[in-house]
Amino acid sequence: MANAKSTNAGKRNRIQLDLRAEQVHLLELLQEQLGMRSRANLVEESISTLLWFVQEQRRGRKVVSVDPAELTKLTHAVEFASRASVFPGNELYDHLVARPHPWRRQLVLKGRNITVGQLVAAMRADNLSAEAAADDLGLQLAQVREALAYYGAHHDLVDAELREDAHRLQDKGYRVEPPPLPR
Repeated sequence: MANAKSTNAGKRNRIQLDLRAEQVHLLELLQEQLGMRSRANLVEESISTLLWFVQEQRRGRKVVSVDPAELTKLTHAVEFASRASVFPGNELYDHLVARPHPWRRQLVLKGRNITVGQLVAAMRADNLSAEAAADDLGLQLAQVREALAYYGAHHDLVDAELREDAHRLQDKGYRVEPPPLPR
């Protein structure tokens, strides 16, 4: 829910949002990654980005992600220019890639439809070592180790997204945890 109150300070409006702890954590993570000084700056930048996206769609354009090396092959392109469009400190991985998703930001295993969080959750659920996970899931051991290294560096993001996945499944009526055992 959001409530708006007018203030006299530069004709700005104060908006109060009720967010889950995971959403607040993701906002803080995004604020840090984008180098925003405040949540207000983050929200302003986010609204500007979303507005640009909607305007491009209304013009009948497709908004796509293109590898910079492939950009020269396009006959015409409109580039989104924003402080938030380039994350500082891009990390390079051999076995992990970013994949467009409406809200997920964690990386996925290259060539597979599995996020780092899904791999970690499977390993936890079945108490698997890296070697056993690689064998059970048909992955290279290097893929699993790199995913675990990524998880070590980004566990807050991955864990928050796993919790968000669980909330979304529960909201759709799916049971996330197994039922209790009969006594």
